[in-house]
Amino acid sequence: MLQTLVTIHSWTRWLVLAALVGAIVVGVVRFRAKAEWSPHLHQVAVMAIDIQVAIGAIIWLFYDGAKRGFFYAVLHPVAMLLALGVAHAGFAIAKRRDEPRSWVIATSAYSVALLLIVGGIPWDRL
Repeated sequence: MLQTLVTIHSWTRWLVLAALVGAIVVGVVRFRAKAEWSPHLHQVAVMAIDIQVAIGAIIWLFYDGAKRGFFYAVLHPVAMLLALGVAHAGFAIAKRRDEPRSWVIATSAYSVALLLIVGGIPWDRL
C-alpha cells in the first residue's frame, strides 16, 4: 500500500509542477494585460501542493522517512513545507488585496515555491 503511495507521490509531482508553471504564466500574462484579479487557477496550484504534501507526510510518517538518509529525512520535507508556506502566503496576500497587482504577488510567491520544489525533488526517482 505504501509503495503505491510512493508511486502516486512520484507521478503527481508533474501535476504540481504543471499547475505552478501554469499559474506563473497566467499571472504574468494577466498582469501585463492589467486584468482583474481572479484566484481560480492559483487556487488549483495551491491545492495541488496541499495534496502532494499530505501524501508526502503520510509516506514520511509511515514509510520510515526519517531513516532514509538526510535528503529524505530533512531536506526534501523542509523544502516542500517551505514551498507550501510560501505558496499559501502569496495566495492569501494576493486574494486579500484583490487588485491587478495581486497577479505579481501570487506569481512571485509561486516562482519561489517552484524553485524550492524543483530544488527539493529527488530527481533520481523519476
